[in-house]
Amino acid sequence: MLLQNKINSESCLCGSDQDYQHCCFLFHNEDSYPETAEQLMRSRYVAYAKQLTPYLLKTWHSAERPDSLTFDKGVVWTKLMIDGKKKGRKKDREGWVAFTAFYKIKFENRQLREKSFFSRDENNHWCYVNGTFF
Repeated sequence: MLLQNKINSESCLCGSDQDYQHCCFLFHNEDSYPETAEQLMRSRYVAYAKQLTPYLLKTWHSAERPDSLTFDKGVVWTKLMIDGKKKGRKKDREGWVAFTAFYKIKFENRQLREKSFFSRDENNHWCYVNGTFF
């Protein structure tokens, strides 16, 4: 029950202004699936911040999926900003999302900028395919 109370009051790191429980947790817990490429991108950002390896691997396109992931324990993800998107809506089969992810290493603020490509898998779920840093 303590964990549930913590989840209830925790703001979602994806930038939606919702509680984590009513936002990305639903995807991470497999209660629902992202309907758009942007929702998947946001949920994957939060999954990186929370080091949710199973979710990240499951939402990675099978043709590009690595065998495993490692996390830098010194990285603290702090903010996500969507810079743009193309396609990736409910009716689309593919889409792109450009974003800036802000993080800290020790006391130094940094950012990562990427344009990510997404497509739907055989179950019609959005999957991350690959990305280009810019």
